[in-house]
Amino acid sequence: MPSICQFSARIVSGSGRGRTIGSPTINVHLHDVPADLATGIYACRAVLDGTPYPAALFFGPRPVFHDTPSCEVYVIDTVPLITARTLTVEVVGYIREVRDFATVADLQKQIAIDVTAARAMLAIDDTAEMQSADS
Repeated sequence: MPSICQFSARIVSGSGRGRTIGSPTINVHLHDVPADLATGIYACRAVLDGTPYPAALFFGPRPVFHDTPSCEVYVIDTVPLITARTLTVEVVGYIREVRDFATVADLQKQIAIDVTAARAMLAIDDTAEMQSADS
């Protein structure tokens, strides 16, 4: 699948909220995100220290938490050790628009749906996740 865009961005500290809800993310500096990238959820590849990872990207406001906009990358099936100061993102597909949710639990359910959509766009086999969960 051809990419929508590719960019490199500085990694910045986040609030840690993703980790507390079971979806740890890598936050990147908003000024490094291409100006023409629409807000939304995307399937992407994230490259850290030369290693590509399948991922999902969130870009936009965070209405559930009444917080400022952010750009966050969720690496699928692994939590990489982050030693790099920059991350390269290859955006490959648009999943959906940013929405508000009544509860964090509702957001968590949607994140699972978004990750499934990203897996499909990136042609990742779901059985790998199921096998690691069974181990």
